[in-house]
Amino acid sequence: MDLLKTPIRLMEPAIVDRLRIAFPARDFQIARVPHVLTIKEFERVVRLTPFIGLAWMGIAPDRDGGRALKAVARWRLILVVKASSSLETRFKGDVRDIGLDAMVDVATALLQGTTLAEIGACAVTAADAVYADGWADEAIAVAQVDFEIRYAFSPAGLGLRTIDDFRALGIGWLVDGAPDEGGFEPPQTIDTTEST
Repeated sequence: MDLLKTPIRLMEPAIVDRLRIAFPARDFQIARVPHVLTIKEFERVVRLTPFIGLAWMGIAPDRDGGRALKAVARWRLILVVKASSSLETRFKGDVRDIGLDAMVDVATALLQGTTLAEIGACAVTAADAVYADGWADEAIAVAQVDFEIRYAFSPAGLGLRTIDDFRALGIGWLVDGAPDEGGFEPPQTIDTTEST
């Protein structure tokens, strides 16, 4: 099974590459984070400002997709900046920092309407000012930008073709054991050819 071709694993580096067009590594930290930061996680990322957290939030499948999964993957950017001088610089920026306003504008411009090669089309769905509950540093400003990527994925890409391929996943409860042990017996093969 080739997990390198799964949608989330393909999307993450493509999103980061797109963001790096305007947010170079020498100035901006970009890292995966949970979509809701605990105060402990926030304490960690606030030391890395200006910081862009990338969070996968879920998928919304198209019910009429058939055998292929046609869906929208929902992602979130969490943007964190710290004032370098006056408190107003956390929003407007100065010669040392970009400021939250420009980070939001640039991130939305990079993501809206782009197509990630071999993945799908991207659209911004929301951008909001947020705060970290329990955090009281006035020099910090936080925003989040939500976006989605429309894509299609077929399980054929995973190379799962036989029952042994599925057994190799180590999910024994799906295919192994008798029904009274929590498993189920594989269905019997039915001969559908007509006899002449």
